[in-house]
Amino acid sequence: MLGRRLLLLSAATAAVPIAVLLLTLPFVDGRTRPPLELEATVARSLAAARAGDAGRWAADLLPAADRAYAEGLAESARQRARLAPRRDFAAAERAYWRAATAVLRAQRAGVERREEARIGADEALAEARDLHQHADALVAQTTLPAEERLHLQRSRLLLGEAGARYASGDFEGSRRDADLSTAELGRALGRALDVARRYTSEEHVAQWRRWEEQTRSWSRATGRPAVLVFKEKNQLLLVRGSVTLRAYAADMGANAIGAKVRRGDRATPEGRYRIVKKKDRGQSVYHRALLLDYPNQADRRRMAEAVRVGQVQPGLPLGNLIEIHGEGGRGRNWTDGCVALSNEDMDDLFRRVDTGTLVTIMGGDGRDGAFSGLLARLGSGAGTVRP
Repeated sequence: MLGRRLLLLSAATAAVPIAVLLLTLPFVDGRTRPPLELEATVARSLAAARAGDAGRWAADLLPAADRAYAEGLAESARQRARLAPRRDFAAAERAYWRAATAVLRAQRAGVERREEARIGADEALAEARDLHQHADALVAQTTLPAEERLHLQRSRLLLGEAGARYASGDFEGSRRDADLSTAELGRALGRALDVARRYTSEEHVAQWRRWEEQTRSWSRATGRPAVLVFKEKNQLLLVRGSVTLRAYAADMGANAIGAKVRRGDRATPEGRYRIVKKKDRGQSVYHRALLLDYPNQADRRRMAEAVRVGQVQPGLPLGNLIEIHGEGGRGRNWTDGCVALSNEDMDDLFRRVDTGTLVTIMGGDGRDGAFSGLLARLGSGAGTVRP
């Protein structure tokens, strides 16, 4: 009996350290200590994320961090309510780490989304500004009705707002205003673009290119120089065959967008003409001048056809006295239909050509001009804009 009691006492005595070890194990491995530093770090990270790019650009990802952080706080509170040896903050620590991971994910997404928005705003602003720059040529050469002028004013205001929003870091707002500016610009230029589309129409461009080749062929056959005028490029070329001898900047009629239909429309005519008279100093009010044989038979036939199909009222005079003359170089289209060069360029051209020289005036060649360049950027429909 005594031996049995001693055996039981020995077993009980041996179990005491094991029980103590089990009770103190969380304390021994550090889980009974609250992760205060981690908790504070996550709190600071959350606050910084809300105030930074994550709060602005990835706010949808922050609730996950908030929930994990709240779980950590709740679990920490539960563990503090327990006896010290029985506390275990491992679950709280895991929740804080989930919160930290979610914060990091939101911060990275915020930076990425901000950069994507900045790039999108860059592209939209560059497009809108480029369109406005090209549109200036069209606006300067046509008269916009009141409604279109209002759209143009709105377009410019929106473009200014887009720039201001970009500078303040509001890239989404900047892109939105830039897109709206582009749309308003399309509405402003709708009717003018309808007229300008002739500069990219296959029919007109093909005709102008035929005229150019016929003129160069005439020059090759005769050995004489010829003159090519591209209205939308504001350019006059002196050519001999396929060789361009000189290129001159040229001012056109104030109504540069259209083809001449009648006297007083201030449009430069299009066609193949001859120099019929050279006016030296004192013979022209514009320094020197080269008088063309406008209107010629081709012009009269075009006028008759336009009257026949109802495009032009019968009886309208075609006008005359179309010249290449000096006093140009103003950087804008201002004449009543003539082609104007600077006096220096006029002197140079004057001595290189003679009566009978072929002069071909074209709208353009379908590319790189004030109107074709703009139309390449704007949509094909009136008042619409290319996406």
